[in-house]
Amino acid sequence: MPVPKTVVIVGGSLAGLLHGLYLKRHGSHVVILEQDPGAVRSSHNAGIAFGPAVEEILRKYDATGVQSCTPSVATRFALRKRQHFKELSIIRNLTSWGLLYRLLRANFDGLASDAVPDPPPAREGDGRAEYRAGQRVTKLQRHENGAAVTVGFVGQDGVEGSLTADLVIGADGQHSTVRSLVQARAVKEYSGYVAWRGTVAERDLPPDVAEYFASRTCINLLKGTYIVSYAVPPDTGTFAPGSRLINWVWYYNLPLGSPALTEVLTDSAGKTHGNTVPSGLARPEIFRKHLATTLPAMAAPFAALLSHPGQTPFVTKVNDALTETAVFWDGKVVLVGDALAASRPHFAVATEQAAQHCLGLAKVWGGEQTLQQWARDVTGYGKRIWLLSRVLGAFGLRGWREFVKVLCVYVAFLVRLRLGRGPRGW
Repeated sequence: MPVPKTVVIVGGSLAGLLHGLYLKRHGSHVVILEQDPGAVRSSHNAGIAFGPAVEEILRKYDATGVQSCTPSVATRFALRKRQHFKELSIIRNLTSWGLLYRLLRANFDGLASDAVPDPPPAREGDGRAEYRAGQRVTKLQRHENGAAVTVGFVGQDGVEGSLTADLVIGADGQHSTVRSLVQARAVKEYSGYVAWRGTVAERDLPPDVAEYFASRTCINLLKGTYIVSYAVPPDTGTFAPGSRLINWVWYYNLPLGSPALTEVLTDSAGKTHGNTVPSGLARPEIFRKHLATTLPAMAAPFAALLSHPGQTPFVTKVNDALTETAVFWDGKVVLVGDALAASRPHFAVATEQAAQHCLGLAKVWGGEQTLQQWARDVTGYGKRIWLLSRVLGAFGLRGWREFVKVLCVYVAFLVRLRLGRGPRGW
């Protein structure tokens, strides 16, 4: 199966850009349609981790020469107030969503930014690449001969447009429009908890607190909740000590339908959001109220980090989604990244999963495997991580009864695989 000549990618976040960069470098003409109207998407200073698949794509196709990440030297666990409870040799490549986004945009469509002020020129053999912001996809139409798909979309100004391509890639996240348009069967669920997120400038912390987080992934295990924190570069891409941000994520139980959840999702202007209240809009008094319930039990570095004044946390519901298959319309539409399988974020594998999807499709286009084999692999991996993330979430937040329940479901899934029942991965 050759590399497609024309591709429309729905979704301009990291999953879409990883696939778009690969395809551009292999001569495809690629258009990314992103519904967010901003020329550059907001990062909220969110931290991410990635592994060998992202590394491989950057090594082969990134021409900026800009440092993309910094490795943690270990993973440190604090148990309640015991800040040096355990340390394991688990190493992750850590970076910010905003920096990786800017690197990929610089390579894909030549976006100039503070991180990459001089984007690299096109390479010989590159295809055309276009990133169209503010375009909401509304329909997909399959041609009668099955050779192409037309994507219909509408801009912020209400003007409708369409593009026809050999391949459409749905990379539009866990609330995927493409998934809905192809009527893919999916399981979607709210976890029962939210994630408060924020950052503090490293230079603004006391030296001993900054040092605690400087080169490790740090986790504070508490009763029915936990916090993850690590240092990331700002969107400008500076990695020097003191110039970085200490990024944190705090998982907090809030039942579906509860007044407390509605309160959290209602912003400072009185608008209730469906999933995320962005930075600057989340009500600080609600965050302080939640923090007061847990602060006395936190290890000292985490307490200092989360209670630091001046930061503007944001909050999002932790949802997951799992799709039964990845390929539609005889291979003319595929789902990748969170559009295919969005696990709860405890393992921080979303970006790495998207890169694995891309490298797997590269094997399809290179004749090393069939599209059906790729689909079995990615759906199998997606369900494993989807289940395992539920196990970890239950362990850290939901109590022993739910932990044992979801662990049994995960073990039963593994046994089913071992017995060879059903398609591979399911």
